[in-house]
Amino acid sequence: MIEPAILAELWRSHAGRLLVIARSVGEPAEDAVQEAFASLATQTQLPDDPLAWLVRVSRNQLLSWQRKRQTQTKHQHAVASRTSWFIDTEAESQLDGQQVTEWLQRLPTDERQVIVMHLWGGLSFRQIAAATDRSAATAYRLYHRGLQQLRSRAGFPTEACHES
Repeated sequence: MIEPAILAELWRSHAGRLLVIARSVGEPAEDAVQEAFASLATQTQLPDDPLAWLVRVSRNQLLSWQRKRQTQTKHQHAVASRTSWFIDTEAESQLDGQQVTEWLQRLPTDERQVIVMHLWGGLSFRQIAAATDRSAATAYRLYHRGLQQLRSRAGFPTEACHES
């Protein structure tokens, strides 16, 4: 079992970013984050990269819930969260959070998740790859493809910008 003090520190360090990432996957994001931490508490040893591990567990939990809900209700898409994905960050004060959230919701799920994981979650492409069962190169391509779509919607040139 992992020590409670270590779990508490991980919660303080990662819960906010993990919630932002989970919201990009679906709802109920708060429940998935709690489930991920509860699962971490039962592990016999701390994962090498706790944040990537928590992202993977919360993401998998949300995807599992979504599949179950789709089967039960026979709907193609879950209702999008009306909650802003931003949590009192500097980026929120510089952007129109509602507009960016709307643009993000219009992106394909894979691209949206990678963008949120990288920009707001602070995950590296290697961590994103581990959390999504993709290669880091694929995560990078999804990120750039999504950014191009966002730039286009915002009226910025897409070919001239090469973000890393």
